[in-house]
Amino acid sequence: MHRVTIGVPVFNAETLLEQSLDNLAAQSFKDFKVLILDNASTDATAEIAKRFAAQDPRFEYHRQPHNKGAKQNFLDVLEMADTPYFMWRADDDLSDVNFIEEMVRLLDASPSAALAVGRAVQDKRGRRRRKAFPHRWPLEPAASYRIRLLLRSRASWIYGLFRTEELKASLRSVYASYPHVNAFDHLALFPFLITLRVVGSNDTGFITGFVERKRSAKKGGFIDPREMQTLRRDFLRYCTDKLPALVGNRAVASLMTPVLWLYAERTYRWSKVLTAQRRVIMGEKPSGATTKYD
Repeated sequence: MHRVTIGVPVFNAETLLEQSLDNLAAQSFKDFKVLILDNASTDATAEIAKRFAAQDPRFEYHRQPHNKGAKQNFLDVLEMADTPYFMWRADDDLSDVNFIEEMVRLLDASPSAALAVGRAVQDKRGRRRRKAFPHRWPLEPAASYRIRLLLRSRASWIYGLFRTEELKASLRSVYASYPHVNAFDHLALFPFLITLRVVGSNDTGFITGFVERKRSAKKGGFIDPREMQTLRRDFLRYCTDKLPALVGNRAVASLMTPVLWLYAERTYRWSKVLTAQRRVIMGEKPSGATTKYD
């Protein structure tokens, strides 16, 4: 059995899928399999994926019977994994060639950790911005590092390497209690961050492409502030409900509650909510939100 499963949930990804799969095939770590789960694409995604599967037995192509939405497609490809370690890979993201090797090394060396991540690299219009992993300072109290890790976590950490069964448990919990697509990745990360079970390395990087397929609202439009507030409320409620069991101490949980308000900025920032409210008051009509792909 392979040690790592790489889940690639895709939809209409013909433009970028080949370079993403090439990047995986070139990794220095070789003991993995790639599960490409096609969310009923209507372009050449299937042909590209099938070609990789024909050339390399580590690559497998699977297709949903119909489009199930982004969130379900992410969950489904994870549920297919039967290896000790798992990671997702989006078609518009890349990594350094030693990324998987370094992530496996970190988890092998840290039995108590559940997630390994690398340096976050934002590639926007050819300019790269690097965000280092926030290592714990010498003699830093756990409470201080817990807050710092939570608030300095990156959305791209969802593409780190997880212990498969622990990620499944986290995502099932999110899926059962949180009905939104927006920011569900931060909630999946939440239990690992709050229990300090994340290890990181700045010797390798995960490169986020920032390719937009759909905007959250049509040009010039904006999202209904009531929708934004509902999402923030549900996000905060999820974290608040989970916190006492995760930290094992109600006093510590109470002290962490204000920090969760800051973590909830991972959804719609209050500045955006207030701006949207002002536009409604001025008589503008909001437009609906869309996901990265439907």
